[in-house]
Amino acid sequence: MQQNILRESNVTKIYLIYVDNGARKRMPVKLRFMDNKECYFATPTPNGFKKPKRKSPAELKVYTTDGVYQAQVTLIDSNMSLNEIMYEVSIPSRWDFIQLRSSSRKEVELPVKISFNDGFLIEAKTHDLSLGGISFISDKPFSSIYKKISGILTLELPKNTLINFPDGQMSVETKFVRETPYGNFGETLYSFKFIGVKLEDEEILKNFLLHFD
Repeated sequence: MQQNILRESNVTKIYLIYVDNGARKRMPVKLRFMDNKECYFATPTPNGFKKPKRKSPAELKVYTTDGVYQAQVTLIDSNMSLNEIMYEVSIPSRWDFIQLRSSSRKEVELPVKISFNDGFLIEAKTHDLSLGGISFISDKPFSSIYKKISGILTLELPKNTLINFPDGQMSVETKFVRETPYGNFGETLYSFKFIGVKLEDEEILKNFLLHFD
């Protein structure tokens, strides 16, 4: 059964994603147990945690050595102890296979800007990063004209973390690839590809992705 993805030995990471008071929460969790109707996940209690609304929409994202899976679920309830939070979640009715190789890109939030010749500017934080491009999540649609022409993407890598790259800023030509509805919260996942990346910039990306945890 599809729910057994959660029990597979090649699972490396599981994230529970939900919206609480307008803020998107992405919690790393571990499966504790599951039955035919519900599954229970635990995570250490973060500072300032507030109990989310019961029976709210959520999603599970499961990273395995074979790929990445995503499912829409219901966050039935949560209970907090001194050391951990236990989430009670509905069993996924369907899993979507969203990425062939989880090692090909890394989920990382970095400031990014995409500027166009007419002055239009997209500002976001990356959802993931690879040698070939980036994706980001937004609830702000933009005109289809910017999906047909190239722009200049400026990526802010962490400063002073890479040798000979102290300012952390890299610019490259980019072009829209695709958009995909993301979750239950009216958001869209936008993907852009890099065009003509310089060899030195490609090496910087390789080094960053290699050492990013």
